Amino acid sequence: MNRIADILVRFESLDRRWIYLVMALAVTGALLSGLYFPDRPSDVVRPVYEHIEALPSGAPILLSLDYSPSSAPELEPMAEALTRHALLKGQPLCFISLWPTGNNMIARVVSRICTEEFPDAVEGRDWVRLGFQAGGEMLVNSLRDSLSARYELDMGGTPLSDLPALASVQGLGDFGLILSLSAGQPGLKEWILYAGDVLDVPVAGGCTGVGAPQFFPYYPLQLVGLLGALKGAAEYEAALAEGYPDDMPPVMRATRGMGPQAVAHAVIVAFILLGNLAILVARRREVGR
Repeated sequence: MNRIADILVRFESLDRRWIYLVMALAVTGALLSGLYFPDRPSDVVRPVYEHIEALPSGAPILLSLDYSPSSAPELEPMAEALTRHALLKGQPLCFISLWPTGNNMIARVVSRICTEEFPDAVEGRDWVRLGFQAGGEMLVNSLRDSLSARYELDMGGTPLSDLPALASVQGLGDFGLILSLSAGQPGLKEWILYAGDVLDVPVAGGCTGVGAPQFFPYYPLQLVGLLGALKGAAEYEAALAEGYPDDMPPVMRATRGMGPQAVAHAVIVAFILLGNLAILVARRREVGR
């Protein structure tokens, strides 16, 4: 017992490089082994899936990728899952962004999902790239009545009037759902306040883990649902696996990422417990003296 106590006391002065080493080995092992944990959609994620399922076939969806590469590990798996769902369901997707980095984020999702997983899908008919325009909330305001107020052409140079995917769309109110994947401002909040609240068009979205608390008050009156960080993306993938078991990859990106993340969290918690236990043991020894 005394030997265990001696070992615990050493944690008070443990070189932090040992912690980094254990963390690196644990995460590397989880990545190499392909460890993952089955998930299920939560009450705040499932409504997004169910809303898309309930849309009439052909109803367009606006997907705004409002993030930069630094937030892509959390938000890009959401974009891929939502894009996959829309194309499987037959809902035309309109990609847009309020961030200058948005065009590159759109290109990555289009390449990985639209062209690779859905080779029969056609740009202009099944998905459209409008891309980034400056203005933030003022851009949202100007698009309420007419997309052509700020977008005369798509990113490929095709006039909006020649895009079958937007044949039924005049302004934002004609979309069956507005989705924003947001790492900050402008982002989901602006879509809620300047589009959803004004036009009564359904709005849903996703955000980074640190940003989730500010959006929960909007649910369920102003938000259909919310995907929070990689966990929210994994839950949405679980909903897709339930609804489309024959069309999904065996393990999707967010679900695969949750394994190493769970292991990393477990290592952090273990070191916190050991550190606190070491302090308690040291204090008891001081009192005993």
